[in-house]
Formats: sequence, C-alpha cells, structure tokens
Amino acid sequence: MGNLQNLLKEIDDILNSSGDLQTQPPLAQLEKQDDELLKALQQYFQYDTFRHGQREIIEAILNEENVFAVFPTGHGKSLCYQLPALMLPGTTVVVSPLISLMKDQVDALKARGIESVSLINSTLSWEEYRLELNRLKQNKIKLLYISPERLRSRRFLDILNSVLISLFVIDEAHCISQWGHDFRPAYLSICDAIDTLYPRAIALFTATAPPDIRKDILKILQIPEPRVLVQGMERPNLRLAVHKSEDEKQKYTLLEKNIGSLKGNGIVYAGRRSETEEIADFLQKQGYRADYYHAGRELHERKQIQEAFFDDSGNGLDIVVATNAFGMGIDKPNIRYIIHWTVTGTLEEYCQEVGRAGRDEKDSDCLLFYFHEDRELHEWFIKESAPDKPSLLKLLRTLENLKGTGQYRLVAIDELELEVSYKIAKIQVGLAYLEKLGFLKRWHNVPSQVSVRLRTQPTDGTSVPSKLYTHLRQRRMTDILSFCRDLELSPRRVMEQLAELQSEGHLQYWGKDDLMLIELLKDSELLASLSEEQMGLGDYVKYKRSRIDKMVRYAAADECRTKVIRDYFGEEVSEDYRCGTCDNCLTNAVM
Repeated sequence: MGNLQNLLKEIDDILNSSGDLQTQPPLAQLEKQDDELLKALQQYFQYDTFRHGQREIIEAILNEENVFAVFPTGHGKSLCYQLPALMLPGTTVVVSPLISLMKDQVDALKARGIESVSLINSTLSWEEYRLELNRLKQNKIKLLYISPERLRSRRFLDILNSVLISLFVIDEAHCISQWGHDFRPAYLSICDAIDTLYPRAIALFTATAPPDIRKDILKILQIPEPRVLVQGMERPNLRLAVHKSEDEKQKYTLLEKNIGSLKGNGIVYAGRRSETEEIADFLQKQGYRADYYHAGRELHERKQIQEAFFDDSGNGLDIVVATNAFGMGIDKPNIRYIIHWTVTGTLEEYCQEVGRAGRDEKDSDCLLFYFHEDRELHEWFIKESAPDKPSLLKLLRTLENLKGTGQYRLVAIDELELEVSYKIAKIQVGLAYLEKLGFLKRWHNVPSQVSVRLRTQPTDGTSVPSKLYTHLRQRRMTDILSFCRDLELSPRRVMEQLAELQSEGHLQYWGKDDLMLIELLKDSELLASLSEEQMGLGDYVKYKRSRIDKMVRYAAADECRTKVIRDYFGEEVSEDYRCGTCDNCLTNAVM
C-alpha cells in the first residue's frame, strides 16, 4: 500500500510539472514500478487483468489526455474512468443520463469498500444533499455522479469550481449529438460547464457513436481534439443471426421454433406496445413465465417486472417482452438471448440492445426476425416526429400564448399535447429543434408548486438569495409562476436561489418535479422569416432514413454481420474479415 501511495504522489508531481512530462512520462513510471496500474486494479476491483482496450484508455487519462472511447455495451467502460478517478488527485465528475445507472454504480463501488463516491440528484433528501455537499467541499469525494441538468445551476458549478476537478467524464456521450438516437438537450449545457470547471482531462464514453455522430459531438463540445479509441464492436460470445419472415404471422412460427432451444433468461424486443402484449400472451400460453413491459404500464408494474426478471431463484420471469422502454440500466449479467421482433430504427440501437446479452462473457444468442415491411413502422415514426415549419411555428406560438411570467413558461407535456394536437414524440422533437435553433431553452423536472420551511436568515441582507428569503417570510410560496409574477422574479433564478439557500441550510423546499420550465429567447416572427432550408429541417428526415437503410442492410446482408457493424462504427477491417460465429459466417463455412 505504501509503494502505491508513493507512486501516486510521484504521478501527481509529474502531472504538475511540464518539464518532467517531457523527460519522464507517468506511463513510463508505471512500467518501472512492477505494473502498479495492475496492482491498483487488483486492490480496488479484485481483477487480475484488464479487458482488451481498457488499459490503453486508463493510461491516456492518467497522462492527462482527452479521450473519446467507443466501447461495446458490456465491455467494462465504467472501469475505464472509475480506476483513474481513484488514482488521480482531486475529484472526478461523471455526467450520467439516468439516476438508476448512477445509483447502481455507486452501490457497486461501495460494496467493494470504496466509500469516496457520491451521487447528487433530485432523489436526495435535504439532509442527504447537505451531507454530500459538505463531503465534496472537504475533498472526501473522489468520484461524483451527477445528471446533466445539475450543470445548469450556476450555484452548483461554483461549488464544483471550489475543488480540483482532475477528470470530467461524459457517459453515454451520444446523448450530446442532435443526431444521436437518444438526444438529450440538457447535455448541451456540458460545454459551458467544461469552460467553467477547466478539468485537467475530459473523457467521453459511449457504446453507440459512429464517425458522423462523434464528429457532431466534438463540434458541439469544442474541446481540444481527443484521442479516439474505438474498441472492436465484436463480442465473440454473442451469436448474431437473422431469420427472414414472409409476414407477421410467420414470426410466431419462428419464435416457437427458436425459443424452445434457448436456455435461461431472455428479452424479446418489439416495436409496438400492442405487440409486446400479444407476444407475451402467446409465450404464456406456451408455458413460459413471461410478461410485457412498455411505457404505458404503471410505474409500480414496471418495477415489479424488472425485479421479477432479475430474480434468479427460479421463481422469476423467464422472458420480458418489451419496447425499448426496457433499456438503459438493465445490467443483468446472465441474459442468454435477445430476440428482435422488429428491426430497430438504427444500428446503434440494435447494438446497444443486443449488448445486454452475455455480459458474463458466456455464449448468448441475438436473433432478429426480419420482415421487409418492418421498415414502414420506422417511416411512420419519422413522419409522426419530423419537424416542419408550420408545426414549429404552431408550437412556438402556443408557448408564447401560454400564461407565464416574462419570457418564462411552466409547461406540462400532456397539457401541451392537448394545446397543439401533436403526438408527444413530435412535441419533444419540436422543442429540441427550437432549442437547437436558439429560440428557447428548457429546464426539466421543475415543480409546479413548492412548499418551503424557513430555517435561518442569511447574514448578507443585500444578496439576491437573502432578498428572496425575505419575500418568503412574507409569503410562503405555493405556485411558482404566480409567486414569480407578483414579485417580478425570473422562475429560473428563483429555482437556482432556492437551491442555493437550501444548500447553505437557510431553508428546505420540496415539491413534485412534474413540469418543464421554458425560457423563450426569440419570437415566432423571426422563426416565420426563416426558410425550412435555413432551419435544416430536410436534414432530419434524410438522416433518419439513412439510418434505417443501414439497419436494413445489416438485416439483408449475406456477408459477416460483425463486419457490417464494425464498418458502420468506422473500424478498419479487412475485406475478407470473418467473425466465425454469426449465421452468415457459419453458413458460408459449410458451403
């Protein structure tokens, strides 16, 4: 242990000395010390070896290089930032899109005896939030998980800026790109956060970013060119196969034929909610313990299904039939098969979903039932969600006409759906496009009503938070918009100041996070003056269709399926490459 601590001090000294970096890089030190990096791996995680590609990423991070790592799902990308975080001085910030993913990783690290980890999100109580902020200020947190929305708080950035940020990690980095299959506008605030925090190194991780997505991400972030490390999309334990179907009815024949030979737990992914229910019913009648999962089910039902699927006692579910709502956070190591009833809209989505199989590195099957008319479902999705000038104008004008305060509106998506008569998917894409064009900015998970319990008066009576505290003494807030309207305050600033007052212990507030706060930046008259070409609206449809084309190419391919995937993600593979395990490789080998 003493040798490791001495080495880490030497690494820190080297990282802080530009002269030493030229003559004695940290990586050389690691090699000379009987591979202390491997010793750290054994100490913290009890692993004897690195998986292919992990060490290269970790060494680059320890050498203060910016990295962009594209790793297949289930290949251990989280260790690539967790280990250097524990070795580097200061704090590593990890931006992650799902609270459940953060919690799983924090719980797993604590189970290994690593206590210098934390997450800060909306699930924390006031006391827990205060405790974690104090730990952060006392430099007791090496690895801090946060949501991207948290970075929109100036107060929180100021707190982060008071500690040394050695590494800034963006997990699921494809969420940054407007073309990514899971675009999340809050990720756009990361650019400002990086400029504020100035971390020593930046690391981006994703399992699903082909070259054009990576280019878009780097264009948005505007960070120094990172070292791009693409780990092969090949997972030798995953047996890829496609079964072509003449019609929907034949898929049931394929399901009955194949599922009898598949052992263990599996997931069947379907494109429509109604299909998940019908397929689950079919499997139940065949004697399987199966249930369906989609976003239309109640939250407690979805939780029960997930728990039953993770139950390996023999009393849980054999199969979950689901839409892609059963997605991120499904980290069950022994899923033995993934069946796709319908082609996905992109090859990235397909790779992410099949990547949930065989995380224990044992053989697992990934079957796709391909019917050529499946494409029509995704064409319909594009048509339903694609923004056009009239729909964007209607959406923006509707927002302008909603009751609010100044340029701010508090909006419930379901109410907005009634106002504009669009599907929620079209509204979400429209809002994202308006934000991309600079017409608005959004804050998610804002409470419509807030209850406040006052504690201690801030000592600086002239500060903005102190003035807010005084207003709250005179009138306890319930409805945020009416409170802000009466006092001529910005809702965004009020929420930020409430968070500041709470973090300093002056008050406690709570409310159901059920709304979206929208700040209108430009008016509809300006939008009306723009052409669809200037808005880039045709690019959306063209891009989405090109993604479907590539997915269909995979399904119809007669060459090695792994080669098709690796080509798509920009890997260099020889023309005669063969994985040896997909259906096409096995068929051609027989021939």
